[in-house]
Amino acid sequence: MKNVLVSLMFGAFILTAPSFAQTPPPAEPPAAATAGVTVKPMHHDHHPEIHKAMRKLRGAKQDLLKATHDYGGHRVAAIGYINQALAELQAGLDLSKTETK
Repeated sequence: MKNVLVSLMFGAFILTAPSFAQTPPPAEPPAAATAGVTVKPMHHDHHPEIHKAMRKLRGAKQDLLKATHDYGGHRVAAIGYINQALAELQAGLDLSKTETK
């Protein structure tokens, strides 16, 4: 379980690393950190790598939501980073969609 948590946190870090210099880490209470991220449906023919990453992030988030240990608040922080990563990826997809019109 520890290896899974470390892998998930590393993956969330890699996906959000460029935004660290621009935005502070999410300071969300546990209820806000576990709120769902709305994802607009889009054809998966476009940007399959991003859609694959989003599916994996959603799966990681579900695993963390089911975890019973808090890990000193790091589990909730990781969920917040996953939400931030999903929002960034969705923003990229939205931008890509407007650029192709």
